[in-house]
Amino acid sequence: MSSPQIKLTDQGLEQMQYAALLSRSWPHRPLSLVLSIVMLLDLSLEARAQDSPNVPRLAMAAKAAIENELATSKTPSLQVAIARDGALLFEGAVGAADLEHNVPATTGTRYRTASISKWFTAAAAFKLSERGDLDLDAPIQSYCPDYSEKAWPVSTRQLLSHTGGIRHYLDFDELTEAAATSADQEALARRRDRERLDDFTRYTDTQSPLDQFSADPLVYEPGTDWLYSSFGYRIIGCVIAGASGVPYREYMRTEVFEPLRMLRTDDDDAWRITPGRAKGYRLQDGVVRRADIRDVSGNLPAGGHLTTATDLVSFAQAFDDGQLVNAASQREMTSRPGGAAFSLDQPSWRDAIPRQGAYGFGLMIFPAATGYWYGHSGRQAGGSAIVIHDSLHDISIAVLSNAKGWNGYMRLVRRLHAIATDEGRHQSTTGKAGSR
Repeated sequence: MSSPQIKLTDQGLEQMQYAALLSRSWPHRPLSLVLSIVMLLDLSLEARAQDSPNVPRLAMAAKAAIENELATSKTPSLQVAIARDGALLFEGAVGAADLEHNVPATTGTRYRTASISKWFTAAAAFKLSERGDLDLDAPIQSYCPDYSEKAWPVSTRQLLSHTGGIRHYLDFDELTEAAATSADQEALARRRDRERLDDFTRYTDTQSPLDQFSADPLVYEPGTDWLYSSFGYRIIGCVIAGASGVPYREYMRTEVFEPLRMLRTDDDDAWRITPGRAKGYRLQDGVVRRADIRDVSGNLPAGGHLTTATDLVSFAQAFDDGQLVNAASQREMTSRPGGAAFSLDQPSWRDAIPRQGAYGFGLMIFPAATGYWYGHSGRQAGGSAIVIHDSLHDISIAVLSNAKGWNGYMRLVRRLHAIATDEGRHQSTTGKAGSR
């Protein structure tokens, strides 16, 4: 299909000028692609005349919202993407990817996904199940034989929904305070030191990282309670490798990321030279410092990737379109086992914290005025992240920051969602709705 010819009328010239402005602001995207996005939005002078004769309304509003969040939260940078109906509506970045070297964030900057990786891993597990390569209800040792057996059998399906009884990170300060004797405190100190080594260890497989907790008993009988557990998702990484016959990293690359053209998503390898990797920071009480050192390779299936906001909305749109898993898997993954009714009385950033009754299978369920959204949030040393999908409006939104301690997850996402849905209504009333 040949590219459309652009006539340099006043309207066409304005689009070219706006595309050039976007290209300078976010240099990762070539001018031709940015111009394509401008044209895709069908941002004619007539459609914009009511509110602003100079810039597209959605881009202007989104950019203002991002810049306001950056200024008020003091986080070093924010990267945002919005997609609707299979099309990229907006991508942008503000702030610094590297404060010490004054490197600006761009749409190509790679940020830590943190726990958003759980959605990647869950989709991969359901995909293997659909092919008949993975029985989600079989004991996990069927695919990860080196993981020690427990008092009760544990299934992959239970791990996916955080009902498998596997523990999460220990709060050693709390445990030490509750210790009965000095000998118990000393034993806890030795264990804390052993577990902290995980933050400084580079792993290249999915089996070795399980040694940290493999000998621990289950916290409860599987299926009888709920406890958010990144360690459970580490086990799923081992299960995926066993079921597929290839390493977890290879399966994710060849079966998930490459087919979806998520070209800037990969494992966060601390040794690898990764162009565009954001430096990590810690935001606390409005003050920014360098992030705690943490190698996340051992936590890869639960939260160890690098990505961009644009890759994340591509993933969310593909998931909703059935490109990753079928409709039955989608329904199960977005269900809420034993979930209670949502309340919108006091919406806050805490809605971005995984909790019982608002979690499916690798997916968090977020309260919304029009029902619910699904997706995942994440935070870890050097990063905060969130991606949501609103099936009712077919809108996906992703926001990434290079600082742990940024709590604007829901505030900014809800603002961007309002902007995107308002643009959809505006297009409908002006007859300028974009084609899919």
